Amino acid sequence: MSLIFVTGSNSAFFNSLLVFLQSFSERLPGQRLFVCDYGLTGPQATFLRGLGLLLEWPPSLAPASDVFVCKAALLRYLRHGGHRVEDGDAVVWMDGDLTVMDAGVGDFDTVVAEMRRTGAVAAACGETSGRRIDQMIAHFPDASVMRPFARVMADSSIESTLPYFSTGLFFCRSAAFLAGWDELTSAVDQHPLFEQNMFNVELHRRRLPFLGLDCETWQAQGSSLDKVALRPCGTGRPQAVIGSKNIRTLHATSPAQGHLLIAQGRFTAHHLDLTGLFKLFFSEPLRLHQLELLASFVLRHGDTLLRLGICGRAARPSRGFEFNSP
Repeated sequence: MSLIFVTGSNSAFFNSLLVFLQSFSERLPGQRLFVCDYGLTGPQATFLRGLGLLLEWPPSLAPASDVFVCKAALLRYLRHGGHRVEDGDAVVWMDGDLTVMDAGVGDFDTVVAEMRRTGAVAAACGETSGRRIDQMIAHFPDASVMRPFARVMADSSIESTLPYFSTGLFFCRSAAFLAGWDELTSAVDQHPLFEQNMFNVELHRRRLPFLGLDCETWQAQGSSLDKVALRPCGTGRPQAVIGSKNIRTLHATSPAQGHLLIAQGRFTAHHLDLTGLFKLFFSEPLRLHQLELLASFVLRHGDTLLRLGICGRAARPSRGFEFNSP
């Protein structure tokens, strides 16, 4: 099957992207992960362009657009990069703060095969808590912030008791669906989760056939991170499990405190320093796994990262790797 894997990043979260790129290359060898430019620096864009991964900013997208407007413009990025969605079995979107765990191409192929069997145009993860749309709206203490979402829902005659889906990781087999999502997101007043809300509107307003995925299995996040254990597996990197579940990816996102460490810092791998914003798991085993992946990536591409000024020479080299945050 033909799969088009895509993510996106701006300059601030470039360090998280490097963790993702390393985990992707190790777990899905032979596959390519395209990166949409959401406002990268020149050197960052040059680096990704040199790897053959960069999807350039589409001319039709207004300069300095919000990153979530950019995310919903996925079809524009793909077409500007010369990729016809109709030519692939599926586009697989993956947020840039994911870490791929014990997942192979076969796992993704199985989802696409089921989509083809059932005629589903999209496959996405339901909220871990199983929230419906009305429950998602009520989740905010000030319900007025979600009025734009509620208004579009009413205009589209969508029942509020329908399930709510995440855009952290999804599959899509329809260019028309992606175009509709882009159009809705560009038109709606910005509000919390507005691009994800418009994804749900596009999914439900046309009563399109879709496939629901288990969020914990495909992108463990939030309170699920408290239950994740790492254990050895045959690939050399650990497997993530929750009970008997094999977790495909870990997602560095959570609505609650205590799951993430987001801070400016300095990462040293042997003779190289990487500074900037880091988005890491608070759980030490999960955080160390991220840093091991980052060290592997930095050392693998060290000469280029150094030449472009993305990394600097460490004033105090490390025998392995170190992370320090003020």
